[in-house]
Amino acid sequence: MTSPMAWYLAPSLSVLRSEVNTRWPRRDKTSDGTIGDIAHQQRPSDHNPNSRDSVDAWDMDKDGVDVDEVIWAFEQHPSAHYWIWNRQTADKDNGWRRQRYDGENPHTAHVHFSIRQSAAAEQNRRTWGLLEDTMTPAEFVKILDDPQVQARMRRLPWQYIGGGIPVGMSTLGVLNGAYTYAKAAAGQPPVPADLVERLDAILAAALDEGDGSVRLDPDALAEVQAIRDAIGAL
Repeated sequence: MTSPMAWYLAPSLSVLRSEVNTRWPRRDKTSDGTIGDIAHQQRPSDHNPNSRDSVDAWDMDKDGVDVDEVIWAFEQHPSAHYWIWNRQTADKDNGWRRQRYDGENPHTAHVHFSIRQSAAAEQNRRTWGLLEDTMTPAEFVKILDDPQVQARMRRLPWQYIGGGIPVGMSTLGVLNGAYTYAKAAAGQPPVPADLVERLDAILAAALDEGDGSVRLDPDALAEVQAIRDAIGAL
């Protein structure tokens, strides 16, 4: 009878796993993996214990975690070597450039993380940054994808008041002033301020905070058309 194979998960990966578990305590662990199965043991694999009995790979189930955030954090760590996920792989030695992965297992149920095969990489207990109170690029991108944030950002340039803008005026105010001046220079009468203010008020009331679109009801649309006709008649 053969004795069980001696092994342990590399401490650096144990820290990563602990941070993931703390950050996402209800995550699915069905597809988690450390030491390789019989199939892995028949070929070279970071899931097999090395000469130091260290297993230098960890599989993380994809469900219940922010995969992009974990991958980003993994790539910042000095122990990291490569990852495989969803038919893609990236290697630190290749600048983390993503490439197609054509292995037998497409890794669609879990992410494979491998660290360097060195004692220093294995024993590095430096944090992976998943528990720090800082915003990651992945989190920032998610904020930018929020329709309400996008709608507000589209309005910001026109509301700007500061350097390069005359005191007491916004970007939109400068543009309106330039338009009025151009009309006057061309011999055309200026648009009455009350019409401009009313048009601005109608459009502001019709602005959808969710997606930034303008939705005019029939009455508002008729009033906008009347203002346009009045301006055109000047």
